[in-house]
This record gives sequence, structure tokens and C-alpha cells, in this order.
Amino acid sequence: MKYILSIFILCTAFAFQTHGQKVEVDKHTGLVKVNGKESFYLTEKNKSLMQNDFALENLDHKELAYLKYEDEVHYTSGGKKTSTRFLMVFTESGNQCYLDGFNIITGYIKPIAKRIAGANLVQDGAISDMEERKFIMLHNGTFVQEAAPQQAERTIVVNNTRPENNVRADISLKENKIYNNSELVGVFKRTAENGITTISVYNNNDVLICTATHEDGNDNADWNIQYDGNTATILFNAATPLEKLFAYLVEKSIL
Repeated sequence: MKYILSIFILCTAFAFQTHGQKVEVDKHTGLVKVNGKESFYLTEKNKSLMQNDFALENLDHKELAYLKYEDEVHYTSGGKKTSTRFLMVFTESGNQCYLDGFNIITGYIKPIAKRIAGANLVQDGAISDMEERKFIMLHNGTFVQEAAPQQAERTIVVNNTRPENNVRADISLKENKIYNNSELVGVFKRTAENGITTISVYNNNDVLICTATHEDGNDNADWNIQYDGNTATILFNAATPLEKLFAYLVEKSIL
């Protein structure tokens, strides 16, 4: 009951905040102005004829979040219906949620801009932590589990002279342990919530190095990877999904 009340309060606050806002979008540059003030960019990515992703960027074009286009299929008594939604992954935190309710006729960029502006997500060129949490809750999203304090405070010596990995990975798994060429290289943890599986990958020092997410039951969906402030998308291999994911991480020297 408390959770439902919290969502109701968030929705009401969002409605009042968006009322009266004037949001303008330059469709050529992606610049978004709120009440005449330059606020952020929505830059088109992976553009095709009928669909494209967007990167939420500050005015210096630093990526703050990535919005990946997805077609969601519904089966009803009337047959198969397809709707459009965007998986929004926040670059810094890895937290994510789905934005839906879009119409291809009216376009996507302005409705997305209105939601971001209405939530006051971008403040002083960065994502507001407090507003991000509200936004994730409002859209029934998921939060990346934070490292325990003892892990966060541990000092790790990093070898910055690590050579480029030219050897192809040979991944094997035993329970939650990841082996490359029989050498233990890390561990992983799997969580599932709201139809999304999240794989959290840790190195041998128990430090979280990346997260990868995938839509449950959809072999056509990609792995979406967040690491060190970066975002990557790789093909999902239904036959050996984790092995292919970890091989990519090893070969890119992420793991």
C-alpha cells in the first residue's frame, strides 16, 4: 500500500511539474530547450528508416543515458500487436527502466524530451541522483545493486600497462565462477526483475566491473553492457549466452 501511495505521489508531482513547461526540440541537432533555456541534447544513434536509438547528452555532449529502441509484441484475442518502447540505461549508475506509450505518427524525440524535462533529470550538466531514483520508481525500473562498503573502500592496484589481449577467450563456467583457459578470471551474479535479466560481473578482487542486461525470452534482443561509464551492445547468442558475453569482456580487456 505504501509503495502504491509513493507511486501516486510521484505521478502527481510529475504532472504538476510538466504542466506549463514549454519544451522545444531542434530535430536537426537534437538540442532541447526548456522554457527557452538550452538544457540537454537527444542525439540520434543507430539511425535507420523507421527506428533509431537516442543518447541523452549534456550541453558538452557528454553521454548521461542511452535509450535503445525496441519493438514490444503483444498477443491479444484480436491477434498480434506491436508497440514501441525505449530501454533507458543511465550511464553513470547502470540503473534502467522502460519508457513506453509512443506513437510513430507523432514521433519519439519530443515525447522523450518532455518526459526527461518534466522529471528535471538533467541539472547542471549531470543527472540528479534524487530525480533519477524517482524516475526509475515511476517507470517500474531496476536499480543496480551497490557494492558493499568494505568493497567500495578497498584499494585496488591496477596494472595500466596491461597489453592488448590478442588471444581469443576460451570461457568455461562452474557455478558462478568464470574461467578463461582454465584460469579463474571473475565471478558473476544473476538477478531477474520485471522481465529483465541482469548479470553483474566481478573481478577476482570482488569489485563490480560491469553489468549486462537482457530481455527475458527474447532471443532477438541484444546484451546491453555498462562498464566504467561506457555503454556497449553485443549480439545475444541463445546457445551459449553467458559464455559469449564473458568472452567479449575478456577479449576487450574489461574482465
